[in-house]
Amino acid sequence: MKKTRIMAVVLVMTACGALAQAAASRSCPAPPGAVDVALSSGLPPALRGVMGDIALPGEPCDSSDVYVKGHKYRRYIFDWSAGARWIVAIEQGGIALRTAVLAYTLSKDGKTATRINKGAEFTNDVCGAAIKLAGR
Repeated sequence: MKKTRIMAVVLVMTACGALAQAAASRSCPAPPGAVDVALSSGLPPALRGVMGDIALPGEPCDSSDVYVKGHKYRRYIFDWSAGARWIVAIEQGGIALRTAVLAYTLSKDGKTATRINKGAEFTNDVCGAAIKLAGR
């Protein structure tokens, strides 16, 4: 009985998180100087390589911390380009579903993507964090 309640709570929290992030992507337009980019076809190859295999919005994403081979544990929320800076918002599974905003710069030749916000990526305010990073 206790397991059933726990699973029900986890499912409700996951569904609420997914709905909140879908709403975040629609209600968070790219700020001036940034462009909303198509996922994942609009990402430069170097950035796609760094990001790895991530579910697109609306695709299944495993939000748990139990590893299952072949499952995707991260999902794109949105992606912006602001000159040489790329802002990528994602959901990530684990003990709790969480959101992160990652910032990268591309090398002049476009072959290398370098993360520029290590250690400060997890947030409850995806839109605010992304806008702040886009304006740097």
